[in-house]
Amino acid sequence: MFSGGSKFILITLFTVLLIGLINLIWWFNYQRTEEMLDEQLGRRLTAVAQSATVALGSETIDSLRYGNLDAYLRTISILERIRQSDSLAELFIVDENYYYLATTTLEPDSVYFLGTINGMYIDSILFGLSGGSIPTPTYRTGKLYLKSAFAPLIGSDGSVTTVLGVEANVDYFESLDQLRHNLYYASGLSLAGGLLLGLFFLLWQRRIALAEQRLYMNETHAHLGRMVAVVAHELRNPLMIIRGSAERLAKKTSLPEADYAIEEVDRLNEIVTGYLDFARSGGSLLSSDLPVRINLADLVAGIKKHLNEKYNNDKNQKIDWQSELPDTDISMIGYARSLRQVLLNLLINGVESCQEAGKPLKIGLEVSVDSETINLCITDGGAGLSKKQQKNIFSPFYTTKKTGSGLGLYLSREIVTQMGGLMELRSTPKTGTTIIIKLPDHPKE
Repeated sequence: MFSGGSKFILITLFTVLLIGLINLIWWFNYQRTEEMLDEQLGRRLTAVAQSATVALGSETIDSLRYGNLDAYLRTISILERIRQSDSLAELFIVDENYYYLATTTLEPDSVYFLGTINGMYIDSILFGLSGGSIPTPTYRTGKLYLKSAFAPLIGSDGSVTTVLGVEANVDYFESLDQLRHNLYYASGLSLAGGLLLGLFFLLWQRRIALAEQRLYMNETHAHLGRMVAVVAHELRNPLMIIRGSAERLAKKTSLPEADYAIEEVDRLNEIVTGYLDFARSGGSLLSSDLPVRINLADLVAGIKKHLNEKYNNDKNQKIDWQSELPDTDISMIGYARSLRQVLLNLLINGVESCQEAGKPLKIGLEVSVDSETINLCITDGGAGLSKKQQKNIFSPFYTTKKTGSGLGLYLSREIVTQMGGLMELRSTPKTGTTIIIKLPDHPKE
């Protein structure tokens, strides 16, 4: 299954490709339209040039070259008639030096203009390189777009003596320009629409992901309920036997360890009861606990004593506490048993992390007050967690331990959340792990 970030990237790529494909098709069609119109105009001008050469005739061309006035007037009449009938800009005849022998519109810089823009096409016809009439590409002069076609004029001796030029205004460029502007707008709108579409798909995907997560959590609670029911049944009888034995031992010997065993058995029984109530109803893990005033210094001292007795039997396993006891005046109203359970679970995880990494047991439990918030900071110098592990560490049944159940951190965060608090995780493979619990100084209503 793809992660949220991967899905976002896929949706973005899909949107970009879709928009790019649509715009590519639009611009491709625009380019084809422009080429088609240019090609059609070129064929039209070539046909007009060829028909004009036939209308002029070789005798008229010879007379025009020698400055015959009647030939000149007759030529101008023919060219003007063709210009008007075909709505052309200009028709003209030039010699090998680009001088006008006849033209419908003579401009002062015509010779220079012809030599610069169309000299190569005129030369190609004069030297017999073109093989006939040729159109030129569309070119721009000032604000006008023009296109020309040139045809050879053959004299009486059968040689190409002059060149006929046919020139037209490319009026469809205004329509193409408008179409191009429309395409710019359409591209912008398609981009905006694609982004909105991608955002819609992203939001839709997130809703599906949330629905899947809720379904997964419901299934998890159902499995947890069945598991807890079995575990509770299997644990309660042995716990009662242990408690009864500890009570008899306390009466006979008065050992403090016996009272300690009774206390721990009762705590385990309450924890099992809380888990069972939570799993049955999907309700509160605090149902078997009551809010009381908690002296945090006493709570932390008791937890440290418990862990020291558990791990300090072996000199190689002695805990190196990285924090001092909190101020005796720091207290809060909360759920003492549940809070103790959470802190013990997190600290034991820290100790086991140090053991698995082969590092000294450096553990910290600090308490501070910030406005109306109690901050509990649990640290360890263990192996730390990767980014992938941090993302899944609070999911039920996910564990990094070889023998873990994957429920400890999940239930711990549930307890903190039901207390109205927050749990933050910071971890790197080099520095270890820090978990900060932020609780209100009064329980959540």
